[in-house]
Amino acid sequence: MKKKLAALAMAGLMIFSLAACSGEGTTREDTAAAATETSAAAKPAKDVYSGETQIRIAYVAHDLSTPNNQAWLEGIEREIEPWDHVTVQAFNGESSAETQVSIMTSVIDEGYDAIILQCSDGTALADSVTQAEAAGIPVVTLNLDCTSTHSALVMAVDYDAGRMIADQIAEEIGGSGKVVIIEGVQGLTRTDNMERGFVETIENNYSGIEIIDKQSAQFEKATAQTVMNSFLQNYDQIDAVFAINDAMAEGAALACESAGKKDIVIWGADGEKAALEMIENGQMTGTIYTNSWDQGSTAAKIALLMAGSEYSSSVLSKTPQVIMEPVIVTSETVSSIDEKDRW
Repeated sequence: MKKKLAALAMAGLMIFSLAACSGEGTTREDTAAAATETSAAAKPAKDVYSGETQIRIAYVAHDLSTPNNQAWLEGIEREIEPWDHVTVQAFNGESSAETQVSIMTSVIDEGYDAIILQCSDGTALADSVTQAEAAGIPVVTLNLDCTSTHSALVMAVDYDAGRMIADQIAEEIGGSGKVVIIEGVQGLTRTDNMERGFVETIENNYSGIEIIDKQSAQFEKATAQTVMNSFLQNYDQIDAVFAINDAMAEGAALACESAGKKDIVIWGADGEKAALEMIENGQMTGTIYTNSWDQGSTAAKIALLMAGSEYSSSVLSKTPQVIMEPVIVTSETVSSIDEKDRW
């Protein structure tokens, strides 16, 4: 009973949070009203917390093999564990928007009650998300958003993460030097914003720092190692590396280690366990940590709230955002991340 009351209290808090995050009011237009009627007819509301009806959540991952996706799934599972009638089914998008679109079609046809989605391509998945919402299935995106308005986005900081890392690198190299960027998948809001935050901060505040090259490694550790090897061969001087995620920072660190380049400053973003260990060992300089277990749990809370209501995203002018707390992690602060919080 206490767990049920706690969940209901959290649901109330999430209603407030989502309303506050929407920013531009929730005026319903004629088209929105029509969509609401369609949604309500397509999928009647369920009493999520009564235990009388089975609730199914689909988790459609970008790539289930990555630490981030695994941690989000575990966070989702932790959140629904008290409820015997709530289940989550994980689907592996295999880093393919085409695969995710196919999965979304099946999930919609099978009548899942909510979808938690990490978009491999925000534009390619937009129609699928719209179809799900029109069918009365709320969609909560994780970090990698889509371009269509939907129930909620739960994300780590993006632009500000890039800004914070730029400031850290500038301090570590004394405000002067040459920097390379290892990019993720271009066109994704989070990664594009993070890179923009980094580049604009360097250009506007640190005239002595030059960004000499950038190249995508598609979020992959092995690919990043190859990219970094290429950078090292092409440039006599590299003072710092900014990799858009930790896996790529780890790959860059391994390449520098193999080449005997121990003085290059290397930063990632996410805060996965392997990156924290490399920071402790002196192989990486720093990262921006986000508790991905909490992020998955938060997405599940919202999904349960939406699935148990007659809510329709058609009342929104834009997708509400819940932004997770960022923590700057260096060799001096890494010990503050408890083992129980390392994913």
